[in-house]
Amino acid sequence: MKSFNKEQKLLIIFFLTGTVFFLLSSFGVFDGISAEVSSVLYNWLGYTNKWSHSYGPEWFVNLNGNVSAFGSKELVFIISTIFFSYLLVSGRKKDSVKFAITVVVSLIFIVLVKYINSERETVTLKELYTETLANFPSGHTFISTVLYPSIAYFLSKGVSSEKLKRFYFISAVGIVLIVGISRVTGSGHTVTEVIAGWSSGLSWFALIKFILFRYKNDKN
Repeated sequence: MKSFNKEQKLLIIFFLTGTVFFLLSSFGVFDGISAEVSSVLYNWLGYTNKWSHSYGPEWFVNLNGNVSAFGSKELVFIISTIFFSYLLVSGRKKDSVKFAITVVVSLIFIVLVKYINSERETVTLKELYTETLANFPSGHTFISTVLYPSIAYFLSKGVSSEKLKRFYFISAVGIVLIVGISRVTGSGHTVTEVIAGWSSGLSWFALIKFILFRYKNDKN
């Protein structure tokens, strides 16, 4: 039986940690924090207007919308297509296929999770497109937690500079964090739903990359 290397052990830790936090969020452990954060945002910023439950002035709402767009289906599609093309023209056909599989399977997975949480028997295309199927977990947060670390992962392959590798992953984590935060401050999701998105995304990212590592090692 083959032993796990350092990267595989780290992915196992990510998977277990993400799974634990997702279960905690599923059981409402963070609901108290969600209510407290919502209260603080309301007291500090107030609602944008009497017809909306978004927080703060229009510029603040627009700011949150622009940041959270990094996890939107449109920008995810554009960024994924550009990076997929980059891998292809770089002569990394196998990596491009793995990246495409990661994105596509992740999108299917989050739709299934939302469908389960919606408790609906049928789903319309409009609900899928407008992302109104279910609020739990945050879809923007989930897909950004998978997409940007995946890009960092493929960029870091074959790179000898540890500083450059750290830059890739720190940048990815930064994007993931601000997308999640913007979903809360923009009143798109509660803290519980964002934590669920982060944790499920982390577990899913770790699982996919662990499978890729195992496949690579089996081929060697």
